[in-house]
Amino acid sequence: MSGVGFDGPGRTKDLLAAVCAHADEIRAALLARPGHGAGPLDDVLAAMDAGAGLAGPLDVLHAVLQASGDALGLLAYSDHDATTRGLQPTGISETELAETVYLCPTDRCTRYWFPIGSAPVPGCRFDGAPLRADHL
Repeated sequence: MSGVGFDGPGRTKDLLAAVCAHADEIRAALLARPGHGAGPLDDVLAAMDAGAGLAGPLDVLHAVLQASGDALGLLAYSDHDATTRGLQPTGISETELAETVYLCPTDRCTRYWFPIGSAPVPGCRFDGAPLRADHL
């Protein structure tokens, strides 16, 4: 995805996670701008369903969002850039800090979700499988 300045192969997973978690918001943003449709988002979803390469469709979706006035494009929907979890103070065991996190069930993307009260565990955007539990 070097055409739009992304770093490394993990960025495709990060951007796919943004689509997985925020597809409805992205669709609304695309449809809210005159002259634009949700085609680029639909292309990403279709590529995912077909098991096709995602870098190209994600590149296009990112560029369309930027061209329509959102300077951050897909990065505006990424939950990862501002994450500060994972710090461990010296002298505190990992078992005492174990926190449940739910991850993409197939490791296709870097989507994550932390439990909020009794809210149900969300499902994968593509196959509906519940996100898998893991621990930090």
